[in-house]
Amino acid sequence: MQKNKGTFHVEYITFTALLVALQVVLGNVLQIPLMEKQYNFGFLPIAVAGALLGAPSAMIVGGLGDFLGAHIFPQGAYFPGFTLTNVLVGLVCGLVLYRRKPSIVRVIIAVAVSLLVINWPLNSFWLSMLYTSKGFMGWFAMRGPNYIFEVPANIVLVFLCLKGLSKVNLPGFMALKN
Repeated sequence: MQKNKGTFHVEYITFTALLVALQVVLGNVLQIPLMEKQYNFGFLPIAVAGALLGAPSAMIVGGLGDFLGAHIFPQGAYFPGFTLTNVLVGLVCGLVLYRRKPSIVRVIIAVAVSLLVINWPLNSFWLSMLYTSKGFMGWFAMRGPNYIFEVPANIVLVFLCLKGLSKVNLPGFMALKN
């Protein structure tokens, strides 16, 4: 097994860039429109970055992916609060999933904290700042039912993705412990 050369090694930078590009595509192109929010698959590359590369890379994937996606596929004015939300989600995924065996408990913790503790309240707050007609509690209450479906869907998707990656030998990366 090759020694870990750090987050500035060319393989880590390249894989981070690949996951940023994937986050832009999955977060902005592949979307399922719902009444109060849009479900997308941009959480997957952030979780993968957290599991394989750690918190710094996952934060870059989340933040840079959101920033680039907002500018390449604009759906209104860019707002940095949503980027901060994705950076914090990357931090959580990195802290909970980094180089650990993909267990359902870890994935549940990472997804639940990311979506229910960070994403839901913060994005509701950002929306209340942008669109003052509803206020924070209005956005929070209106978006809540969507998370009933989004949390379990992301748990399944992230777990299956990490389980599959744990069987792949990625040169230069410490494998997810089995």
